[in-house]
Amino acid sequence: MEFAKKSDFSNDAEIVSINVPRILMKSFIIGKMKELKEDDPALAMAIKKIKKIKFMAVSGATTTNLSDKFNSYLAKNNFEELMSLYSEGARITINTKMKGDKVKNIMLGIKDSEDHVFVDIKSDLDINELNRLIEEYEDKKEQNASIVQ
Repeated sequence: MEFAKKSDFSNDAEIVSINVPRILMKSFIIGKMKELKEDDPALAMAIKKIKKIKFMAVSGATTTNLSDKFNSYLAKNNFEELMSLYSEGARITINTKMKGDKVKNIMLGIKDSEDHVFVDIKSDLDINELNRLIEEYEDKKEQNASIVQ
Protein backbone atom coordinates (compact mmCIF):
# COMPACT_ATOMS: atom_id res chain seq x y z
CA MET A 1 0.00 0.00 0.00
CA GLU A 2 1.26 3.42 -0.93
CA PHE A 3 1.51 4.84 2.58
CA ALA A 4 3.66 1.97 3.90
CA LYS A 5 7.23 1.75 2.64
CA LYS A 6 9.46 -1.14 3.65
CA SER A 7 12.20 1.29 4.69
CA ASP A 8 9.83 2.73 7.32
CA PHE A 9 9.74 -0.52 9.32
CA SER A 10 12.20 -1.87 11.82
CA ASN A 11 14.01 -5.13 10.99
CA ASP A 12 11.94 -7.08 13.52
CA ALA A 13 8.59 -6.03 11.98
CA GLU A 14 6.54 -8.83 10.45
CA ILE A 15 4.63 -7.78 7.32
CA VAL A 16 2.08 -9.77 5.34
CA SER A 17 0.69 -8.23 2.17
CA ILE A 18 -1.83 -9.91 -0.11
CA ASN A 19 -3.24 -8.57 -3.36
CA VAL A 20 -6.33 -10.42 -4.59
CA PRO A 21 -7.32 -9.48 -8.16
CA ARG A 22 -10.91 -9.81 -9.28
CA ILE A 23 -10.38 -12.96 -11.33
CA LEU A 24 -9.01 -14.87 -8.35
CA MET A 25 -11.65 -13.50 -6.01
CA LYS A 26 -14.44 -14.47 -8.40
CA SER A 27 -13.10 -17.98 -8.86
CA PHE A 28 -13.19 -18.59 -5.10
CA ILE A 29 -16.58 -16.96 -4.59
CA ILE A 30 -18.47 -18.21 -7.66
CA GLY A 31 -19.16 -21.62 -6.11
CA LYS A 32 -20.79 -20.03 -3.07
CA MET A 33 -22.60 -17.24 -4.93
CA LYS A 34 -25.77 -19.24 -5.71
CA GLU A 35 -26.11 -20.22 -2.07
CA LEU A 36 -25.40 -16.65 -0.97
CA LYS A 37 -28.01 -15.25 -3.37
CA GLU A 38 -30.65 -17.36 -1.63
CA ASP A 39 -29.47 -16.65 1.93
CA ASP A 40 -28.48 -12.99 1.58
CA PRO A 41 -29.23 -11.42 -1.81
CA ALA A 42 -28.12 -7.91 -0.76
CA LEU A 43 -24.70 -9.16 0.32
CA ALA A 44 -24.37 -11.21 -2.88
CA MET A 45 -25.08 -8.05 -4.90
CA ALA A 46 -22.44 -6.09 -2.94
CA ILE A 47 -19.80 -8.80 -3.39
CA LYS A 48 -20.40 -8.82 -7.15
CA LYS A 49 -19.44 -5.11 -7.19
CA ILE A 50 -16.01 -5.69 -5.62
CA LYS A 51 -13.20 -5.42 -8.16
CA LYS A 52 -10.07 -5.92 -6.10
CA ILE A 53 -8.93 -6.41 -2.51
CA LYS A 54 -5.55 -5.63 -0.96
CA PHE A 55 -4.72 -6.71 2.56
CA MET A 56 -1.74 -5.79 4.71
CA ALA A 57 -0.96 -6.80 8.29
CA VAL A 58 1.99 -5.38 10.22
CA SER A 59 3.13 -6.70 13.56
CA GLY A 60 6.01 -5.51 15.71
CA ALA A 61 6.46 -2.15 13.97
CA THR A 62 6.78 -0.25 17.24
CA THR A 63 9.02 2.51 15.91
CA THR A 64 6.86 3.62 12.99
CA ASN A 65 4.08 6.17 12.82
CA LEU A 66 2.02 4.03 10.47
CA SER A 67 -1.32 5.34 11.73
CA ASP A 68 -0.28 8.92 10.96
CA LYS A 69 0.85 7.93 7.47
CA PHE A 70 -2.43 6.08 6.90
CA ASN A 71 -4.45 9.13 8.00
CA SER A 72 -2.35 11.43 5.77
CA TYR A 73 -2.90 9.07 2.83
CA LEU A 74 -6.66 9.14 3.42
CA ALA A 75 -6.73 12.96 3.58
CA LYS A 76 -4.49 13.40 0.52
CA ASN A 77 -6.63 11.02 -1.55
CA ASN A 78 -10.00 12.51 -0.57
CA PHE A 79 -11.31 9.64 1.55
CA GLU A 80 -14.12 10.41 3.97
CA GLU A 81 -14.44 8.65 7.29
CA LEU A 82 -17.67 6.72 7.28
CA MET A 83 -17.31 5.22 10.73
CA SER A 84 -14.81 4.86 13.55
CA LEU A 85 -15.22 2.54 16.50
CA TYR A 86 -13.34 0.85 19.30
CA SER A 87 -13.68 -2.86 19.93
CA GLU A 88 -11.70 -4.85 22.48
CA GLY A 89 -8.88 -2.28 22.54
CA ALA A 90 -8.63 -1.96 18.76
CA ARG A 91 -9.51 1.18 16.82
CA ILE A 92 -11.34 0.47 13.57
CA THR A 93 -11.92 3.10 10.88
CA ILE A 94 -13.98 2.68 7.73
CA ASN A 95 -13.26 5.24 5.02
CA THR A 96 -14.80 5.67 1.59
CA LYS A 97 -13.86 7.44 -1.63
CA MET A 98 -16.78 8.41 -3.82
CA LYS A 99 -17.11 9.31 -7.48
CA GLY A 100 -20.57 10.65 -8.08
CA ASP A 101 -23.02 8.15 -6.58
CA LYS A 102 -20.49 5.29 -6.66
CA VAL A 103 -18.30 4.04 -3.82
CA LYS A 104 -15.00 3.49 -5.64
CA ASN A 105 -12.76 2.62 -2.68
CA ILE A 106 -13.25 1.45 0.88
CA MET A 107 -10.24 1.57 3.21
CA LEU A 108 -10.39 -0.20 6.54
CA GLY A 109 -7.76 0.54 9.17
CA ILE A 110 -7.52 -1.59 12.30
CA LYS A 111 -4.98 -0.78 15.00
CA ASP A 112 -4.36 -2.24 18.42
CA SER A 113 -1.39 -1.95 20.74
CA GLU A 114 0.82 -4.29 18.69
CA ASP A 115 -0.64 -4.73 15.21
CA HIS A 116 -1.94 -2.78 12.24
CA VAL A 117 -4.27 -4.26 9.60
CA PHE A 118 -5.29 -2.42 6.45
CA VAL A 119 -7.80 -3.52 3.82
CA ASP A 120 -8.21 -1.65 0.52
CA ILE A 121 -11.35 -2.63 -1.41
CA LYS A 122 -11.89 -1.31 -4.92
CA SER A 123 -15.54 -1.43 -5.89
CA ASP A 124 -18.25 -0.05 -8.11
CA LEU A 125 -21.00 -0.02 -5.50
CA ASP A 126 -23.84 2.45 -5.97
CA ILE A 127 -24.59 4.46 -2.82
CA ASN A 128 -28.28 3.48 -3.08
CA GLU A 129 -27.29 -0.20 -3.12
CA LEU A 130 -25.13 0.39 -0.05
CA ASN A 131 -28.04 2.10 1.72
CA ARG A 132 -30.29 -0.83 0.81
CA LEU A 133 -27.73 -3.26 2.25
CA ILE A 134 -27.48 -1.26 5.49
CA GLU A 135 -31.28 -1.03 5.79
CA GLU A 136 -31.65 -4.76 5.24
CA TYR A 137 -29.15 -5.54 8.00
CA GLU A 138 -30.83 -3.06 10.34
CA ASP A 139 -34.18 -4.77 9.67
CA LYS A 140 -32.65 -8.19 10.35
CA LYS A 141 -31.10 -6.86 13.54
CA GLU A 142 -34.46 -5.53 14.74
CA GLN A 143 -36.21 -8.80 13.82
CA ASN A 144 -33.61 -10.82 15.74
CA ALA A 145 -33.93 -8.50 18.75
CA SER A 146 -37.73 -8.91 18.77
CA ILE A 147 -37.40 -12.71 18.56
CA VAL A 148 -35.00 -12.75 21.53
CA GLN A 149 -37.38 -10.70 23.65
